[in-house]
Amino acid sequence: MQEYFPLTKTNSSKALIMYNKASQRGEQLYLPLTQEAFHALFLTPPKSGDHVFAFYEARQRGFICGVLDSITTRFFLTLIEVEPGYRQEGIGSLLLAGLEQEMQRFAAARQVSFTELEVSYFNPMNITWVLPGTEGHRHPNASGVRLGSDAHLFLKNRGFEDFTIQNSYHLDVTRYVYPKASLARYEEKMNSRGLTVELYDPARHYGMQDLVDDLNNDLWNWQIPAEMNREGGPRPMLIVSDGGKIVGFAGPIVPDAHGRGFFLGIAIHSQYRGYGAATVLFNHLCLEFRRAGAQYMTLFTAEDNPARHIYERAGFKIHASWAGTKKKEN
Repeated sequence: MQEYFPLTKTNSSKALIMYNKASQRGEQLYLPLTQEAFHALFLTPPKSGDHVFAFYEARQRGFICGVLDSITTRFFLTLIEVEPGYRQEGIGSLLLAGLEQEMQRFAAARQVSFTELEVSYFNPMNITWVLPGTEGHRHPNASGVRLGSDAHLFLKNRGFEDFTIQNSYHLDVTRYVYPKASLARYEEKMNSRGLTVELYDPARHYGMQDLVDDLNNDLWNWQIPAEMNREGGPRPMLIVSDGGKIVGFAGPIVPDAHGRGFFLGIAIHSQYRGYGAATVLFNHLCLEFRRAGAQYMTLFTAEDNPARHIYERAGFKIHASWAGTKKKEN
């Protein structure tokens, strides 16, 4: 008898119930989903060229899903769910082994290298979760597996090794006040180098692709060009300018429908670091989000990232911590 079979839109009702009950019990911070949202998230490729893997255990006591990101050619485990009364029976291990087997077959057929299975914030299947201790404030993608959770221990006991710890930060933007006095020395240092923070103006500013090339970030390599070439033009964003040349960016400045201040990230060109530009730029970003009507901001960053101090000085607090983890495939 086959031990697992494909999860589809026509047989997904039990998986949806299982997922939502896990959220309601507090076992996971993920936002409960409608059937339509469940199908869109777990059964639909995030973008053209991606491939989704989703399977039930034979008795429908658990399910698993993962994805191949066609841009980075990285394989991700997105989620494993097993009904509480059937845990410790090997269902999770069976599903994980089945997912790896199907990914190996797919990789061989498509001549794609499958050397690692990853759980991290690079996963294009973005699961929205709710920050504990807030009034339903949301973040659009999990930064890995929640640190110390049962799921984290499950993965570590099956050969996964942590490669990063990410902290999720939160700020109530409605109470944010630009700390002019404490930022004065950073502004002076920037100005001495001829650097200024400005709203991006395509008629005056140039060099965004040079900045992207310098950063060489897997996500920003396509996200920022996509934003710059967006139909109707890029949305408002802040840049650090060296006489019109873009040497830093933050944005876009887009409050979403739930009041969250969405932005792709903040970055400074490697040749322009050490002048306080990141600190000043980030605080200007918080100010612009308040002006734009955002209610809150969320972000995540590595535990050992020195930039965390910029966020903490701006008033951000940690609300959850996550492990990025991966397993080497034979």
